[in-house]
Amino acid sequence: MYRFARTLAIVCLWATSALGALHAHAGGHEAVSADTAALALARGATVVDVRSKSAYEKGHLPNAALLPQDAAQLSVAKLERLLSDAGIDLSRTVLVVGEPGDANAQALWHTLSTYATGRVLWLVGGASEWQMAGRALSTQPIAAKAVPQRFVALYPLSTDVRMAGQSTRSVKWVGAEVSEVSPRH
Repeated sequence: MYRFARTLAIVCLWATSALGALHAHAGGHEAVSADTAALALARGATVVDVRSKSAYEKGHLPNAALLPQDAAQLSVAKLERLLSDAGIDLSRTVLVVGEPGDANAQALWHTLSTYATGRVLWLVGGASEWQMAGRALSTQPIAAKAVPQRFVALYPLSTDVRMAGQSTRSVKWVGAEVSEVSPRH
């Protein structure tokens, strides 16, 4: 009985550490509420606003940098320069804000998550949710210093459509090396 309990404890510890590592990776790319966004701001998060210029000027989250609505569609070099000039450091937590359910904000959230070593959060309800939660918007312009940085894709997104299990048929793992194997027909 003792051996079983000890083995079970070891397996549980291993599973907990494996899930913890998985959660830490998944935790870097989150859709959040206004309360979680406020907590992130209190901890020093940088805000990126992708609403229209007129909406931004009427009021934005404190210290938010305005980016073009189509920022996610820019080339990597242009986005890198734009974020660097705006003082957005992707090694720190970045909060993306748009209109409620904004596809532009969501696209930028996904794009930044590919390059960020810090957390990337998306305030799903946008500045409207921020206000509905009783938080004030600011009209103060920000004066951020440029943060030179170079984007390196951390988690390249594959656009290949593949069958489930194809990787187990087409790649053979040998230690740390990978060798191609022809798929069975």
